[in-house]
Amino acid sequence: MNVELTSTDLGNPAEQRSLVAFRLDQQTYALHIEPIVQIIEMVTIMPIPQISNTVEGVINVRGAPVPVVNLRRYLGLPEAALQLHTPIILAQVGELMVGLIVDEVLDVLSLPGGQITRPADILPEGLGGAPILQGLAHTPDGMMLLLDLEHLFLPHQAQALAQAVETPPEAVVGGASEQHLDEPDREVGP
Repeated sequence: MNVELTSTDLGNPAEQRSLVAFRLDQQTYALHIEPIVQIIEMVTIMPIPQISNTVEGVINVRGAPVPVVNLRRYLGLPEAALQLHTPIILAQVGELMVGLIVDEVLDVLSLPGGQITRPADILPEGLGGAPILQGLAHTPDGMMLLLDLEHLFLPHQAQALAQAVETPPEAVVGGASEQHLDEPDREVGP
């Protein structure tokens, strides 16, 4: 699977919203389509030592290193082995392109803005400000959590990812071995 996506203008809240729906564990999530550049299948990931265990490593995308984050780990979900067809969503976060490993990409949806509920409208006061959760999208098939890509990574986290990619240790660059997809997940640092 190698899907090129184009962005659409969000316009005002009453207009259609384009979302990419994906699955992690048994939950359906979505991201706005605008920052998504491409969806690719699993490729060889070069691990980076001494970086957050949510970061699987880096991949080569058109000659540029791109950090890859395991969204299961990032969201505190149970581990799952990476497979040959496990999708990676390539998205632009500020100046940085990031790969997001998900279990399955389900669909590209177009929903009216009225079908998206803000967290503050459904959560008790004081809990509605969870920046990672942008809303709850209502579809004919159920509900999905709409994640805010800009808040998945705080500015210092995005900067740390960028620095890790720009200056990988020489030992890793020179002697990296391929990650075998049938091996169990491993820790990538302390």
